Amino acid sequence: MSKPNKLKKCLQVEIDAADPFKNDVLDRKANIEILTQFITSYEQSIVLCIDAGWGQGKTTFIKMWQQYLKNQDIPTIYFNAWESDYTDDALIALIGEIGLVIDNLSGEDKSKAKGFFSTIKNKIGYLTKDASSKEWLTIGSAIGSLISGGRIKVDKIAEFTANLGASLAKDQIEKYEKSKQVLFEFKQALSRLAECYCGDDDNKPLVIFIDELDRCRPNFAIEVLEKAKHLFNVDNIIFVLATDKTQLGHSIRAVYGQGLDVNGYLRRFIDFDYLLPSPVKSDFIVSLSKQLELDKYLNRNIFSDYPLIKILKDIINLYNLTLREQEAFCNILNIAVRTHFYIREDNCVTFLFLLNILKLKFPDLYKSLNRDNKSTFVSNVLENINAQYTANNTYYLEFLECMLLSVIRPASQFSYEETIDDYVRKYNLNDVKKQKLIHSFDMVKGFEITIQDLLTIKNAIEISSSFRLN
Repeated sequence: MSKPNKLKKCLQVEIDAADPFKNDVLDRKANIEILTQFITSYEQSIVLCIDAGWGQGKTTFIKMWQQYLKNQDIPTIYFNAWESDYTDDALIALIGEIGLVIDNLSGEDKSKAKGFFSTIKNKIGYLTKDASSKEWLTIGSAIGSLISGGRIKVDKIAEFTANLGASLAKDQIEKYEKSKQVLFEFKQALSRLAECYCGDDDNKPLVIFIDELDRCRPNFAIEVLEKAKHLFNVDNIIFVLATDKTQLGHSIRAVYGQGLDVNGYLRRFIDFDYLLPSPVKSDFIVSLSKQLELDKYLNRNIFSDYPLIKILKDIINLYNLTLREQEAFCNILNIAVRTHFYIREDNCVTFLFLLNILKLKFPDLYKSLNRDNKSTFVSNVLENINAQYTANNTYYLEFLECMLLSVIRPASQFSYEETIDDYVRKYNLNDVKKQKLIHSFDMVKGFEITIQDLLTIKNAIEISSSFRLN
């Protein structure tokens, strides 16, 4: 049992080997079952892209899918491109990952796989980037030998270069013919190696997951795409890329120029796109609160009958926090409420939510909070809140807006009816919204907050941010 105030951090979702969906709070099972049926229905090699934005759970999704495939006896390989982009050649990194799983095989399959892998390693030298540079090193060495004591043997170099053109042309033709043969043998060995992983079942391809491609160096990301499509386009292999295509497009334009048609370029390498459905994020925040043992604290009511968890769900949905941003939010919240008991009070906790989110999403606005600009800061925050609202919003955060208004003009100094009228006119709010604001003012009477309260909350967030939960 954990100690009462023992700090925890948000952990990666644990993928249970026996039941990969045991901790699936985002309801991904149906997506994975459909995609599995899809990839096992193809006879040819394909490249499938799982497209989702930063922090939307791509890595957890494909690791959950990988375990599901393993439980169906479908062989898989996981390749983190970002962790491998320190290498000079993507092909070597990919082949290295394939070789690492040979020991998972047994019996005759393992013996045959080692033979095919040996053939692949023998052929790979002709297909890597270094291969083409070796002959130029030889040429450079030859020219260097014609330089003696700092004096250049001009006649010898002229004779050497006169024969170089014809020699290079012949070598290049021979090299092209050789590379075609080597590529054929490489693909053949690769396909046979995949068969060893798959056994005798034609409906069970080798599935290679490539993750974090959008975080790689632009040149490396492009090279991974090229190698996956051109060199690994063989029977029995399926590639699944987990990436943010928008960010990947930025990387590609960094290499080929801003005017490039990125979608057209990517269609050369990606056969199918699957846009990962947006999760129900409020379910995720509930799961995180339980993991950090904050659920009892968040399930209590404030303002008579309004639970904190409902406020938290609303504000997270209003600001559209990604899953990764929610983890960062909860780590700060966890430390703040356990180390600063004052901010647990009802008049502070909702502002802890708000300022924490502003720190993550609008850091310049968050930093602008200080004692000398309270009116400007509050006005900017109210404008920011209203900018998040859409016609279909059903979030009930009017009490938060009312409390912000009270920071500027305390209740003892103004008529709340007049304040609400001014606020409604400024943002052209409808009568339904106005009635909600009036009701909220009745709720928050006695829960006024001051600029000093906001600065105290900000200080708690900053102290919490200084903790490094690795």
